[in-house]
Amino acid sequence: MWENRCKVALSGVGFSKVTRSAETPLAAHALEAVKLAVEDSGLKLSDIDGLATFPELPATGHALVDGISIVSVNCMMAMLKLPNLSWHIETETVNIGGAVQQATNALLAGVCKYAVVWRAMHNPRGTYQNLPGTYAQGPLQFTAPYGFGGPGQGMAVAYTRYLERHNQSREKMATLAVTQRRHAHLNPHAYFYKIPLTREDYFNSRMVAYPFCLYDCDLPVQGAAAIVLTLADRARDLKPKPAYLAGYGQRLAFEVAGRIGSLSSYMDGGWSSAKLTWERSGFTPKDVDVAQIYDGFSASVIYGLESYGFCKEGEALDFIQDGRMELDGELPLNTFGGSLGTGRIHGLWHIIEGALQASGRAGERQVKDVNVSFVGASAPIVQGTTFIFVKEPY
Repeated sequence: MWENRCKVALSGVGFSKVTRSAETPLAAHALEAVKLAVEDSGLKLSDIDGLATFPELPATGHALVDGISIVSVNCMMAMLKLPNLSWHIETETVNIGGAVQQATNALLAGVCKYAVVWRAMHNPRGTYQNLPGTYAQGPLQFTAPYGFGGPGQGMAVAYTRYLERHNQSREKMATLAVTQRRHAHLNPHAYFYKIPLTREDYFNSRMVAYPFCLYDCDLPVQGAAAIVLTLADRARDLKPKPAYLAGYGQRLAFEVAGRIGSLSSYMDGGWSSAKLTWERSGFTPKDVDVAQIYDGFSASVIYGLESYGFCKEGEALDFIQDGRMELDGELPLNTFGGSLGTGRIHGLWHIIEGALQASGRAGERQVKDVNVSFVGASAPIVQGTTFIFVKEPY
């Protein structure tokens, strides 16, 4: 078991308004989210002495302009002008979960007292996945000329293999999309707040990359979210009830960059991350009361349920049926609406919801009697990270 179990807590959270357009500069979104997270903690900006983010823009073919398409640590430092800043980092691997883990380690090492982590996502004008110029380089030269250039096509290959291997039907995924949208109706920060989605809408939607239809894909948005992390002893004196970090893990199984992700690599990635999290926290999937599993594409939830150990391989599409993922179900899942319902702010929204559920601060969507909250903060195939938050230190 991890010697630092429950020594770090997540306190404040903050969100900017989520939009589809890029009319408001991304830096303004990030600044709003950070200020609200600090305010939610009952702190002042002058208390913040640590900063961390993962600034990557996943939209290919678009320029990287700090403050416009990404928000780096340098940009945030320039905006906040923190008088007591003592530590900062921006990670290039394991997505935003890696920044959260780095901030956790910095707090445990004593190099900062209050760390803010943010994720800001840009939605560029035009097509989200634009190939640079009129030609393709590297591995794309063998796929892009034939319409196989974006992540949707690559991930559809593994999903097709999954359905065929386990004799499953893509129609069963309608349950996940519709249920998550219903959860989003209880989340005022969600882009699809109070916007309904029926099973008929799902079945009649256009295909993006078979077997993925429109509602299997998260929504590119312009927006940001932020959190405040600190040591548990300090968190007890802050305004909101904190959630305590009982353990975390990260993906340790990788393929060569540029390869199309195979089904086995999804499973290996999820298994390697979750194994560390279960060992460090001392919990098992049977102990979990609520789960947030990254859903850039709906199939990532299915792979997560299986590779994290919540059900056996090939059973996840059946597992989510019969109300099991509802707020009062056996395993309430993506209770904030997921990326399918809220918009693509990557996994920080999942981390936030996991902590809010553990601390009893999820409002209308609060699951009853939550003690152990699990988070799969990014797709296992990409740069998966997993977390356990608990209500009280164990």
